[in-house]
Amino acid sequence: MADKVRCMRRARELAAQYTTKYWGCAQSSFSATLDALREEGVELVSKEEQDEIFKGLIGLSGGTGNLGGGTCGALAGTAFAISLASGVGRKEQLEDKMNRWIAFDNVAETIGKQFMHEYGGLRCRDVTWNRWGKWWDSWNPVAKAEFAKEERARGCLCKDRCTIALAAGWAVGYILDILDDPRTLEQMKELHG
Repeated sequence: MADKVRCMRRARELAAQYTTKYWGCAQSSFSATLDALREEGVELVSKEEQDEIFKGLIGLSGGTGNLGGGTCGALAGTAFAISLASGVGRKEQLEDKMNRWIAFDNVAETIGKQFMHEYGGLRCRDVTWNRWGKWWDSWNPVAKAEFAKEERARGCLCKDRCTIALAAGWAVGYILDILDDPRTLEQMKELHG
């Protein structure tokens, strides 16, 4: 049985490390989530599959393609992990399209609502606006440098303040809960029928 508190703490630690190692919120939050779970004996995908998924997540960082207007990368990476934990694949979708609601609910009712509560939205710009009262154009070298300077000055790259680290910690907790008490197709039909 995985130790939820230890796993959440470890996910935050790994995410803080990965943020400065990989420089991307989606791939860092996703990798920290899966690596912390793996350390507790919970493997959602193999390391090789994780490496392939990592490639696809890079482009989702920074609000999609580092444009700032799309979904926060930390949210995208952790929502991806939560959806994986939901266990709904092509087979399940073909058996009954309502199965998709298991993943929908698992993401919306956990990390989605957490981001809405913490940041007032799901977009990269919502998060930066909530945290700093502004957002930066990451394609502008001057603005990008200003963001990096402010991020370091506020200590935002640590495990207790970094949005990426917080998201990974939350996701690990949610995934362990989901695996412990999975939503069922019958529940989804009753809720969303």
